[in-house]
Amino acid sequence: PFEDALKNQTSEAALRKSTSTGCISPLLSRPADWTIAEELSAEPWYQGEMSRKEAEQLLKKCGDFLVRKSATNPGSYVLTGMQNGQAKHLLLVDPEGT
Repeated sequence: PFEDALKNQTSEAALRKSTSTGCISPLLSRPADWTIAEELSAEPWYQGEMSRKEAEQLLKKCGDFLVRKSATNPGSYVLTGMQNGQAKHLLLVDPEGT
């Protein structure tokens, strides 16, 4: 489920979802003066700064995931997900390579 979710979502479906009138994403409804940290903290999948071990303890079943601020790489974010009973940690990199 962790990797299949990306494969099964077409760009058209993603666009339709993100522009849905029922969407309550802070990215669409946020005040102009919100910071990135405030935007992230409003998301249910964002857990703030934590270690790999702490993140793994929050994941219970296949497909569970969270985004966290790295405890070892300042300023970096990590996508942590459960796949086939094993936690995976993916460092998130922006298009500029940071």
